[in-house]
Amino acid sequence: MKLFQQAMALFLCWSLVLVGVRNGFAYQADTSFSQPPPQAAQQSSEQLEQLVAPIALYPDGLIAQILAAATYPDEVVQAEQWMAQHKDLQGEQLAQEVDKQSWDPSIKALTQFPAVLANMNQNLPGHQSLAMPKPTSSRN
Repeated sequence: MKLFQQAMALFLCWSLVLVGVRNGFAYQADTSFSQPPPQAAQQSSEQLEQLVAPIALYPDGLIAQILAAATYPDEVVQAEQWMAQHKDLQGEQLAQEVDKQSWDPSIKALTQFPAVLANMNQNLPGHQSLAMPKPTSSRN
């Protein structure tokens, strides 16, 4: 009986290996149908400097929130308008009221930095291009 169990286990292991290898080869063969990922636009050093200059001296954590928030331009505008209507709120009270909004967490975090949020709202295209560079056309 023990020999039968060992043989069955060995058979099942080899079956799984063969299925995995076959699927692996099939996956590699199917790559001709997929398109290559888009390439990021090549920027000159002057263009890159112009893109990052407004946020270059911010702490890394704040830059991370700015880049994430830049992918939600509509919410940046909404948050800036909301902040203009709620100028009296600050600190913990502001955080509690902002938390009631349905915005992305990065937008909510930026409400603690009203000047940064206002700057983003005024320069949305610049922040968006920094967060999501435009792809170049593929050369096929």
